[in-house]
Amino acid sequence: MARKNKPKPKKIVARFNRYFGEDNLDNWQRLCSDIFDDSELETRDISSKTKCRKLLKSVFINIYDLLDAVESSPKKKPERFKTHAALVNYTVKTRRIFPRDKVKNELGPVRALLREIL
Repeated sequence: MARKNKPKPKKIVARFNRYFGEDNLDNWQRLCSDIFDDSELETRDISSKTKCRKLLKSVFINIYDLLDAVESSPKKKPERFKTHAALVNYTVKTRRIFPRDKVKNELGPVRALLREIL
């Protein structure tokens, strides 16, 4: 089996920035809806960026997988891992690690999704 090349850090940052756009409530709510099913969001309050951020901090997803899902189909959701350890194992195995040092805005959407991997 051929080994995949390690993803390029600059490309993933640019992909996320293109996907998310400006830091406004509509984009935070879209991010939540790209991760959670409509039925889940019916019981959650995402009426502010702070509430969206809190919800996003409760989920374990790989940012590369999130972008792959939304770029392939508007209805496709990224895999959600049940535990931090499961996310770490998957992320290390696939080498799809978002470059933590590239995060500019500490309260931005990437920061809400980032988890300690290494």
